[in-house]
Amino acid sequence: MLALLLIADAASPWHWTAIAYWAVIELLVVIFVWRVVASGGAPSSTLLWIFVILVLPYGTGLLLYYLFPRRLQLRRLRQLRTSQQRWRAPTRPRDGDGQGDLQETGPLCRLLAGIAPDWLARGNRVSWLPSGNDFFHAAALAIAGSRAFVHFEVYIFRPDATGLRLLELLVAAARRGVQVRLLFDSIGSFSLKSRHLAELRKAGGKAEPFMPLLWKQRPFTVNLRSHRKILVVDGEVAFTGGRNVGDEYANDRFGKKRKWLDAMVRVEGPAVSAMHELFAEDWFYATDEELTDARWYPPQPNKGHDIVGIVASGPDRDRQPLWLAAFQAITDAKTSIDVSSPYLVPPPSLLLALVVAAARGVRVRVFTNGRRSEAIVLYHAQRSYYDELVQNEIEVYETQADYNHAKALVVDGKTAMVGSANLDLRSAHLNFEVAAVLPDSPDFARAVLQTLDERAAECRRVTSPAQSRPVMRLVDGFCRLLSPLL
Repeated sequence: MLALLLIADAASPWHWTAIAYWAVIELLVVIFVWRVVASGGAPSSTLLWIFVILVLPYGTGLLLYYLFPRRLQLRRLRQLRTSQQRWRAPTRPRDGDGQGDLQETGPLCRLLAGIAPDWLARGNRVSWLPSGNDFFHAAALAIAGSRAFVHFEVYIFRPDATGLRLLELLVAAARRGVQVRLLFDSIGSFSLKSRHLAELRKAGGKAEPFMPLLWKQRPFTVNLRSHRKILVVDGEVAFTGGRNVGDEYANDRFGKKRKWLDAMVRVEGPAVSAMHELFAEDWFYATDEELTDARWYPPQPNKGHDIVGIVASGPDRDRQPLWLAAFQAITDAKTSIDVSSPYLVPPPSLLLALVVAAARGVRVRVFTNGRRSEAIVLYHAQRSYYDELVQNEIEVYETQADYNHAKALVVDGKTAMVGSANLDLRSAHLNFEVAAVLPDSPDFARAVLQTLDERAAECRRVTSPAQSRPVMRLVDGFCRLLSPLL
């Protein structure tokens, strides 16, 4: 384009303005392509961004790359993590007792002891909460009975009937002197406005968005989102899992007739402090307020017999404990693997681990969403994986009308992992995620499997390769190319 302008008639007063514009655009294209290549990301996402920058006209590709940046935000996040190191160590008492014993309980415990030793603890009681009523009733009771603090982090907080009821509980807690902090993702909770939070703030509670438009006076990104769901009350009980705050999450209804399938866990015992420490990290990112006092991390007596590791992942971490734990659990499998995820665009390492497990005789089941429930591009992207999964004797179950939003992994009927992460590239590389890992809890794992089996009865099993028509296979493959951005 620049070459054409240079040889064109220069009579127009806009001629040299256009030349200058296109010269800047072409210079920026060269700079941005260099930055994409030099950043050393995954080859698939690198090639996709190069294609977008070079092909989209009028600098549109540059604009998209700017709206989906990572470098500025990652630099700021890592600076914050470095500053946290000066106060993370003394935030709560560490239980040095029994770490050697934990390391002897199996490969997964040894991994957790190596990558997140302070967030691995025995003596917990973990409850499986498969229905919306289970979670919201338990959460309401905990908030209503709170004495010291209620700290809540969520991706989606809708100001619908469910959200407004929960806000009323938080306001009531704040009015009786409980310290209330609500951290919500600025993109996921875009419908939550200041007017909805006015009463909470007036009562003394705090409510802050995660990475708003001008985060820390830096350009925003729509990509790096807090997808975590964490509720901690008085440092004594904590919840995590897949449920956000909204009518569909509370009522288990998707539309008029379809079911919303989801799940949460309730944790009591020493692992609560680990989950609270993760909330404190994210709150510090959003507000610069340090939750360092010992009162935020009261010593917790043993409440049960579950060993629990709290694992996190996010773009601020060089090492990703959540995904390392999932990989280890899958590679440890001897008899069975059951995975539930609303999206099925797996990171290559986990896809390979599932295929290898199936090849050595492990029964692998994957529960996800069908065509009627999922966004069309995501659905076609996940269909592109069906051939490989089915041909390797991995059982894939699609919802027929319902929406499966549960994120769970069960291995050999005794190891379980429940949290906020989907089995997709966005959760693996871009989102802030959390999960509770139970390396050896057969009773809990049995409860999760019972729920998955009940839901499987209404699913459709994919029994043959996804597509035989070349055009549809092309559509699936093209949508798979977009998977780094989905």
